[in-house]
Amino acid sequence: MLRSLLTAAFAFYQLTSFCQTASDPLKPLNSEYNLGFEKLILGTKLPLGWSVGTPGSGYKIEVDSAEKHSGKYALLITKTDEEIKSTYDFSKIVLPVKCEGNKLEIKFFLKLENVDNYVDFSSWVEDEDNGMLQYTNLSANKINGTKGWQQYSLKLSLQKEASKIYLFPVLYGTGKLWIDDVQVLIDGVDISEAKIKLDYDPNPQPINYGGNTAAAGRVKVKDAELYYETYGKGEPLLLLHGNSQSISVFRKQIKIFSKTYKVIAVDTRGQGKSTDYSTGPLSYDLYADDMKTLLDSLHISKTNILGWSDGGNTGLIMAAKYPKYVKKLAITGACTNPNEAVSASTLEEVGRAIESLKTRPDVKSKYQVRLFTMLLTEPHITTLDLKRIKAPVLVMAGEKDMILEKHTKFIAANISKSQLFIFKKATHYVPLEMVSEFNTKVLSFLDK
Repeated sequence: MLRSLLTAAFAFYQLTSFCQTASDPLKPLNSEYNLGFEKLILGTKLPLGWSVGTPGSGYKIEVDSAEKHSGKYALLITKTDEEIKSTYDFSKIVLPVKCEGNKLEIKFFLKLENVDNYVDFSSWVEDEDNGMLQYTNLSANKINGTKGWQQYSLKLSLQKEASKIYLFPVLYGTGKLWIDDVQVLIDGVDISEAKIKLDYDPNPQPINYGGNTAAAGRVKVKDAELYYETYGKGEPLLLLHGNSQSISVFRKQIKIFSKTYKVIAVDTRGQGKSTDYSTGPLSYDLYADDMKTLLDSLHISKTNILGWSDGGNTGLIMAAKYPKYVKKLAITGACTNPNEAVSASTLEEVGRAIESLKTRPDVKSKYQVRLFTMLLTEPHITTLDLKRIKAPVLVMAGEKDMILEKHTKFIAANISKSQLFIFKKATHYVPLEMVSEFNTKVLSFLDK
């Protein structure tokens, strides 16, 4: 809950604009980013480049020249008005990931005075689409009371997709918190001295996957119109999302896969920007027929397919029903029959969600009933269907997937050219939870 509150809070407060400084930095390390708080916004006691908290919170955030670890200033967060019910406030800076490396370490000095709750220092890493890749903090230590200057350290992995590093000191409750001499190390080298990436882009422009009109197209199928987006060049790779999802859920994959493949990402009928004028039950056989029509309209006679959850079910049906269209198939979290694939409690949970949605009169809820009903009634892929599949198939799932591991293994065991891979500690959402590992596994399979 706390992490959710922090994440929501920082989204409302943007970085303070860089402007003329009051003095030159005295510290050699990290001078570019003002991690020693030596640069001030002209005419103020505010640190350049750092956010300065929440207006009206009852806290004050500014530099302090009387108490510091070294140099001229330290950052001070103080609870100044105990009548205001806000229980915490924070400062924040966002650093670009310009440098090459795999390991990130954040070192910093803290001093406390009469802190009745605790202090924290969070750090997280995001990609250029603002997706969180890594997160860590000090909260488990419950640092409070009165303490002299002491150095602390946080360690994170630095994935190749990393674009931004967030530093987030925070004071909970009353008292005073000083922060000074923050240092960011990449593979043990200070960020000011680390090797710059050859392909570093100082102004990345995130692509609006699922809403990118420049890449968009539409195809009419039976009683529906499919919305799709195309990226890259090379062999075609069709991406099929899960129930109640859309193209955007594959944003971490499209960016990487489109470097070597022609990626066709599609919204399944009635989901995302695709329409559906039918009124009968939905089925994965219907979805498979839709995809065949889409491929025919794009003059694609053979494609690779990556299917997640519902998309994996559709991919299996396509490989069995339209084998000439499928070169290779990668699936994650797929099933052949819901009564065999998931626990009874999961089916009951879906049933309760359906009953709740039935009480709502809006069109979206009515369609959601159809989507969730399909989860309880579909698919009906037989063992014989699996044995008909002749294309190479990569069968994947998370170790903690809602799809039972024995069922995932059953699918792999009945496909003649299958590979099985279970992602340790991952859930049904492994394409988002383990981006690098998932993408590498799929590309390794497709590229062979």
